Amino acid sequence: MAGTMSEILSFVATFSLIICLIISLYQMRLFFIKYDTTKNNHLLFSSVQLSSCFFSFAILIYIFLTSNFDFQIVHSNSHSDKPFIYKFSGAWGNHEGSLLMWILILTIFNFLFVIYDSSNFKLRNKIIANQSFLILGFLAFCLFMSSPFTLMEESFSQGLGLNPILQDPLLAIHPPVLYLGYVGFSLVFSFAIAGMLQDKVDQEWAIALKPWILVAWIFLTLGIALGSFWAYYELGWGGYWFWDPVENASLMPWLSATALLHCIIVLEKRNTLQSWTILLSILTFSLSLIGTFLVRSGVLNSVHTFASDPGRGLFILLFLALVLFFSFSLFATKGSLLEKKSSFGAISRESGILVNNWLLLTILFIVFLGTIYPLFIDLVLEKSLTVGPQFYVVTITPILILLIMFMTITPLVGWTKGSFSQAFIKIKYSLIFSLTLAFAISLYFSLFPVTQIIILFLSFSLIATSLFLGVNLYKKNIFVKSILGRTLSHAGFGLFIVSVIANATYSEEKIYDAKVKDILELNEHQFVFEKVNRVEGENYSSIQAVFNLLRDDKPINQFTPEIRFYNDPPTATSETSIVQGVFKDIYIVMNVPQYQDSISVRIHIKPFMNFIWLGVLMIIIGGIFSIFQRVKSA
Repeated sequence: MAGTMSEILSFVATFSLIICLIISLYQMRLFFIKYDTTKNNHLLFSSVQLSSCFFSFAILIYIFLTSNFDFQIVHSNSHSDKPFIYKFSGAWGNHEGSLLMWILILTIFNFLFVIYDSSNFKLRNKIIANQSFLILGFLAFCLFMSSPFTLMEESFSQGLGLNPILQDPLLAIHPPVLYLGYVGFSLVFSFAIAGMLQDKVDQEWAIALKPWILVAWIFLTLGIALGSFWAYYELGWGGYWFWDPVENASLMPWLSATALLHCIIVLEKRNTLQSWTILLSILTFSLSLIGTFLVRSGVLNSVHTFASDPGRGLFILLFLALVLFFSFSLFATKGSLLEKKSSFGAISRESGILVNNWLLLTILFIVFLGTIYPLFIDLVLEKSLTVGPQFYVVTITPILILLIMFMTITPLVGWTKGSFSQAFIKIKYSLIFSLTLAFAISLYFSLFPVTQIIILFLSFSLIATSLFLGVNLYKKNIFVKSILGRTLSHAGFGLFIVSVIANATYSEEKIYDAKVKDILELNEHQFVFEKVNRVEGENYSSIQAVFNLLRDDKPINQFTPEIRFYNDPPTATSETSIVQGVFKDIYIVMNVPQYQDSISVRIHIKPFMNFIWLGVLMIIIGGIFSIFQRVKSA
């Protein structure tokens, strides 16, 4: 009976996806339709696409929640003893499930576009057709190569379990948020294709597209931030970003999307930079697909990857090649013809934004090179090559200095023609204050290297100038939500850079082999190793060390790092214990005991961590304000 029910569920879920595939194939006819198709028809078909995918995804969650081990995906990635939340998130904590989530989000964006968009009907038809093509491509991949509804050939009463590192509440949130960013740029890509096909890339097109860019960019930023926060407290190495290839896979589309966001502002206001906007729209979604290929092809070794067979990687690579060939061929044919004649001076806001775009793309190229080059060397020369954080720090720092400089100056320069001298006059007091503050901080704590002082000065200038400009526009009664968005985002980026510099400079770390009742010291902090507890969790057992932080010989905080031992699959993990303060975090992690009478403990002092997260939060909130802008001239 259980087998029969599983067969029914598998059939119904697969049939639902086939319905979506047929509808998507039918909707692709809109590429060739020249007459109007009513919005009601679009709403009907997009609703069927969404509901059929959602129904299939609901079945996937159901078989995980009920621990139905007749399904291969549940047997490989779940266990009956797992807590409820990890059964739930386990539905997308694997290759097949996350792919189905990707498809579901594609249909969600297509549905939302139909509801909220008011574009020219010919443009709308082409956008829906292109979205349906993308849905079709990923559905074909899902149905023929990566079905989440494949049944086991024999019955099992228990599953193999989920990687314990992925058993974390944040992992129930992080992938969906990140995918909303990745997949959101599919709609941006469809806008670009439709604009080229209809020879309509103008201010009206930009106004319709801009909110979708912002939505995808916000979710991608939030997804990256959540991933960094998860790495910080879960992986136990004390950091938030290690230039892991899979981390880079999400950073690359973010960089191109940030450049795109600035281009669409110019196109909306000045009706120029059409070619730039189209190119960056294609590039951003292509980089999202490249990230998907890297994660799913099995070519990377990372805690984030879904190691898969080469056939799956080849399918994605061929689909990526098809998308790239079609879109860039169309751009080569149409791109230059779309550009409207517009003149602006070498010193103008348009020029400043172009310089910033080139700087962002240079950083993107460095990240791409550092990510892909080791894979190329491994493939061609069969030699292992690792590109570490130092490569990125050394190569990106000079570009970052220029980027912050132009981010500070560009909003102060007028459209079409401006003057640097007038811009400097406006912010001379902000610059003096920022320079004084940078030197005062470096002298008070300990003298920074010159490069770090420069970055601090420029970051303080960016913060001060952004706030100055916002207050000034408020006084002139033209402080619209878009200006508030820019003020928060730019000031947040400046705060983020300041905090990263301070964190990298003043972080401290020390390793001990500690015994109970030992007193451990790091800087002015004293920790007493009080005891070791044995803890039984819902699906693990653990060794828990208890440390008290002392002040005047009295305990003021307690730390409880753990080593957890999971049975399904057999794994040991280190669980950190972090006490967060306003200006610094104290971070303790322990390793698997080597000796019976002592444990290995790492203590970190991580300054300004809260300001790193605050800077990112300001960037995200700034983006949200920009979505709800009122159309006024800055």
